[in-house]
Amino acid sequence: MLECLPPPESAAFSPVQHGLIENRTAPPGPPPPPPMAASSPETTTIDLSHAYAAAVLQTNSFKEMVRITSSMDLLAVADHDQSHSGMLAQVLDPNRDCVLDALQRSKSTSTSLFNLNSCYFQYSEETTSLCLTLRIVVAKARRLYCPIDTLLCEIPIDSLSPSHCDLVFQEFRKFNAEPNPFPRPDSHTFDGIRDHFSDLRRQLDRRLRKSSSRIHLVRPPAAEPNSLCCGGGAAITAYIPPRFVKRELAYAAQLKVATRNTYILKTDLDTLDSLVSRLHNTVEDDKRSIQTGLNMGNDQHTVQELLKQLGKNHQNMGNFLDLLEQKITTCFNTINRSRSQLLEKILLHQTSSGSSHHSQ
Repeated sequence: MLECLPPPESAAFSPVQHGLIENRTAPPGPPPPPPMAASSPETTTIDLSHAYAAAVLQTNSFKEMVRITSSMDLLAVADHDQSHSGMLAQVLDPNRDCVLDALQRSKSTSTSLFNLNSCYFQYSEETTSLCLTLRIVVAKARRLYCPIDTLLCEIPIDSLSPSHCDLVFQEFRKFNAEPNPFPRPDSHTFDGIRDHFSDLRRQLDRRLRKSSSRIHLVRPPAAEPNSLCCGGGAAITAYIPPRFVKRELAYAAQLKVATRNTYILKTDLDTLDSLVSRLHNTVEDDKRSIQTGLNMGNDQHTVQELLKQLGKNHQNMGNFLDLLEQKITTCFNTINRSRSQLLEKILLHQTSSGSSHHSQ
């Protein structure tokens, strides 16, 4: 088990306004410059949907992750309440064993950095597990709506027969008897892991400032190499072991990767939370509409109105399911890319340190 930080206190959460492309708000900075006056009345329109599809959905890594997740029997795991540890091993890369091996070899150099890196790898793995759970939820939602989709496609709404009405009411009763597959917005599904990332981000920031101060101390601006700065701006010539400088630079590189990706993953979790909440509410709206129709009785006019109402929501429901599935897939790839980046920095420092020892 990876060594980790103690659980943080509850942190306030501000929902992210969701669009087709999530807005990963950068830390506060200077205001943007005022827009330039248009040289002509014509304006240029950028198709963000097309740009997003070209930049993300058409990449080889996205297609490969779709292939992996599409081959999984997600509903079998859901129906039999099985662990999805086997699925986790298929989507998580680098895997846990590879990470643990590298971390154990780096523990002797810096315990604090070891703990921070361990936490990042553990929290990113937990996020992958959460995304797998959400992927199973999407599969359950598609199964729930499959009979409704069939009714909307095959039954002539404007010329319903009594047998049609009976079939529709039968399927409506089944739909309402099934639980909403999406967690409630107040279920705090995402709060725990988000709080972990928030606490980790604060500790990474503190450790990075400490490392940056050390680097500044041994590499003062406008000073001779291997000099230290003292009060009044004077420089004192001193011997600074090159290994110390190289080590601090390697630590800073690892901290920067972990800090940046901690922010990115927390933002992705905000986006997932927003989408899941919206889908939960959409399912509840459909259940309320169906229950109202069931209470009114099985007559042609009631069935027609219900089918028309569901038809209006049908396209939006399908779009949001597709969007959530895409976001989960991109999150898998974001996690794997971030783990690879951090592991690469750790292994690079180990290789460099080993070469230094052999040369001495």
